[in-house]
Amino acid sequence: MKVWAYLNNNVLCCALTPSAVPKGVNAIELDVNSPNDVIYDGKQIRAKTQAELLAEAQQKAIKDLSQQTTAYILKYYPEAKQRADMSDITNGENYLASQGIDITALRKAIGTALLNGTAFSTALSNLNTTYNTNSNTTINYWLTQVLKVSYRQYFVYQVKQEYYTYLQKIQQATSLPLPTFEFKTPFPNLTGQS
Repeated sequence: MKVWAYLNNNVLCCALTPSAVPKGVNAIELDVNSPNDVIYDGKQIRAKTQAELLAEAQQKAIKDLSQQTTAYILKYYPEAKQRADMSDITNGENYLASQGIDITALRKAIGTALLNGTAFSTALSNLNTTYNTNSNTTINYWLTQVLKVSYRQYFVYQVKQEYYTYLQKIQQATSLPLPTFEFKTPFPNLTGQS
């Protein structure tokens, strides 16, 4: 598109037609994609360079990515639930430790299940078998809570890994258009035996 750019009291203005330029003002005709692609660099009115357009698009894309990452996480895992989970995991681990359960071994078992992509219900069944919760329903309750928290926190970790992958692609782009991004990490299905 053609624009006619000029300064009006040191403010850059762009007219879409030559007749829109005030009389007596010397305007510069530029061919750009948008009036936003015109700048006054302190010396001259000019079109932004490809490097400037890329840097601007990257900055906007990174900001959008950050906002969308947060929104995606909060859609499935609200802040209040994240705070409550911190309390649950502390209380759960304290109770389980008081019942003689080795928390380090429990964390390792949960971590292995997460890294192996084990379904929540299977992981819960395995923990219930390992810790024989038939005799103590409170142990079963806290194992379930600790496992749920771990799966939710692992979801956040996976989304953040996606974020860093997309961020790297945006930062490494050398031309427009920039790569697009869409989060694919599913929220875990936390149903199973209780």
